[in-house]
Amino acid sequence: MNQTPVTPDEVHDKASEVLGQEIISYMKAEYLHENIPHPSLENFKQTLIYYPEYPRQIEDSSGKIITIHKPLERILAYNYHAISLLHSNDKVIGVAHSALADSDVIPSLNNKIDIGGGGPYEPDFERILSSEPDALLSYSNLGPGKDFFENRLPNSIPVIRLDIIRPQTIREEIIKLGYLLDKQKEAQEYVTWYDSVVNPIKFKIAQIPPDKRARVFLDVWNGNASFTERKTNSASDPYNQYCVDAGVINIAAHAVGPSGTIDTEWIMKENPDVILGLAYKGGYNTDNITDLKDQYDEIMQLPLLQNSSAIRNNRVYIIGFRFTNGPTYPAAFATMAKWMYPELFRDLNPEEIHQEYVNRFLGSNYTVSDHGVYYYPK
Repeated sequence: MNQTPVTPDEVHDKASEVLGQEIISYMKAEYLHENIPHPSLENFKQTLIYYPEYPRQIEDSSGKIITIHKPLERILAYNYHAISLLHSNDKVIGVAHSALADSDVIPSLNNKIDIGGGGPYEPDFERILSSEPDALLSYSNLGPGKDFFENRLPNSIPVIRLDIIRPQTIREEIIKLGYLLDKQKEAQEYVTWYDSVVNPIKFKIAQIPPDKRARVFLDVWNGNASFTERKTNSASDPYNQYCVDAGVINIAAHAVGPSGTIDTEWIMKENPDVILGLAYKGGYNTDNITDLKDQYDEIMQLPLLQNSSAIRNNRVYIIGFRFTNGPTYPAAFATMAKWMYPELFRDLNPEEIHQEYVNRFLGSNYTVSDHGVYYYPK
């Protein structure tokens, strides 16, 4: 696929290119009887109204080509991550139940249809169909799984799969979503801010010699205490990218599968400088630090790790997935960089970066220093 259009001229050029391709595919299907995907006459009617602003086309995070022929005005956002920062709340009619956890910082979520879902639960498909959406935004793999929506929705309702949770793809996916929502300016504003935070940190980290880099164990907690083994993430898990970006070495990168358990005795032998706990708790909707603190306390009390550098030097940290997985990533990245290299980033203020995101991109007066749970200890 070509680069996502950003300027008006690029949008118009792309529309012309896509329309030409659609005319050819329609002629082949209708008159040469070729069994190929092709637009409907209704699609062409919409194109006549909105051309040259439409059609618009992207390759989504699942590798599928998505084409829309008119402005999206009734979106079901099973994945709501980037909608607010693109100033497109008015285009969303419903969200996954799990998205309501952000209603403290984005009050307008309380006015959306709750389509269910989130975590292990399936969406409420009766509500989805009765809301008459013109598009559904979801993840490539998370949620109810591949093809769940495609197999149940009519072809006229595109299922757009953009994750916006992994640091290596957040920028590109937000640009794509901005293009689909006709919010190119807002997407570029976010990407410029993202780069202004992340790139200077990466530049400093790049200067650290390999033998001076912190060695880290990623501790994935499920609430079940075990003194003899810990769950962790390897190089094939997305969380490993956080280690790569932060200039640290994941000691279990090649010791387990994507996500598996490892003996606590092995961790002690490797003697990590830092233990970074990954918590599937926290967020804007709670001030209760208990879950993150419980994971921290459990690690600090592991008998076999009492002589490890991480515990002896009090370098155990817990970070919540709602903070790391999404557009808040620059603030989470700054937090991790400061934990890993406190002297190098003495003047870095991650909380200030987080607050700027909330004020500037969510348009909220929510105060992150007073509310929410993102990491422990503070």
